Amino acid sequence: QNQGKTMRKNQGISAPFENGDLATRIERWPHALTTPELADLRGLGKATIYDLAMRGGIPHYRVAGSIRLAPATTAAWLR
Repeated sequence: QNQGKTMRKNQGISAPFENGDLATRIERWPHALTTPELADLRGLGKATIYDLAMRGGIPHYRVAGSIRLAPATTAAWLR
């Protein structure tokens, strides 16, 4: 059962879509966000998110060279 949630697919990324502001939706994200996922959610290009991360403008960490964003930290950053 999807319990009132629908799935959204945009640019090849499936994301849980719930009512509420973006920060709240991201806070409930079931795993660390990837750069393409956050770019899609924000309506930005991947390069913009990479640039923010490289300049220290968004909290992130790396896994095998890939940028990951913790949902709670990302939600706090958005707020």
